Amino acid sequence: MKSVPQWGKAYENYTWPSGRVQNTSVCILSFEIPNDVQPPILFYYRLTNFYQNHRRYVKSVDIEQLKGTARTVSEINSGDCGPLDTVNDKPYYPCGLIANSMFNDTFTNLNATNPSQNENSPSVYNMTTAGISWAHEGDLYGKTKYKPSDVVPPPNWQEQYIDGSYDSLEELPDLHTWEEFQVWMRTAGLPTFSKLALRNDNDVLRAGTYRLKIYDRRSTQSAHCFVFH
Repeated sequence: MKSVPQWGKAYENYTWPSGRVQNTSVCILSFEIPNDVQPPILFYYRLTNFYQNHRRYVKSVDIEQLKGTARTVSEINSGDCGPLDTVNDKPYYPCGLIANSMFNDTFTNLNATNPSQNENSPSVYNMTTAGISWAHEGDLYGKTKYKPSDVVPPPNWQEQYIDGSYDSLEELPDLHTWEEFQVWMRTAGLPTFSKLALRNDNDVLRAGTYRLKIYDRRSTQSAHCFVFH
């Protein structure tokens, strides 16, 4: 008989790429894979009632800044990034509403709790963000010429950085290679949409029961779980 997916909520320390450690809510999801699934395995997250197609939202970017140009305060202020263009005489990087709202929950690899009795069944099914963006999509973005002290993280990003600023970093995030960012910036046309988060193009996903952790990196006060299709 097929088992019913189960979930639970906990709190754990999460280490951001910046090095900041934060106590974060985590959703632990347990579910069964009844049969072996051949690759590629594509892992999506789905959002509902999120209007990425709103006219003001779609326009709220600075294309030249995304390409790597160190745009000045006056150039950003005269562009389309408002209301998230500049603060305290520094540009937001990246500026605009789309970047600020980037979905950043983190998914772990799938950990098998009782994989089928097969010597080829690993205890962990590894997935990667490499290859989740479209071919050549990275060409729309460039490594920025800004220094960390030149700019300010968007408001919704500040929690992940020490003192809420980029000042502790040696260099800023490289948008040319950051595929999760590129996927998010490709706005959806409908208010219910799915975006590719992880993939495995090589390995069979063996039958068994798996556990997945979802770190809610946006807040330490709330956690939410997802239904996967």
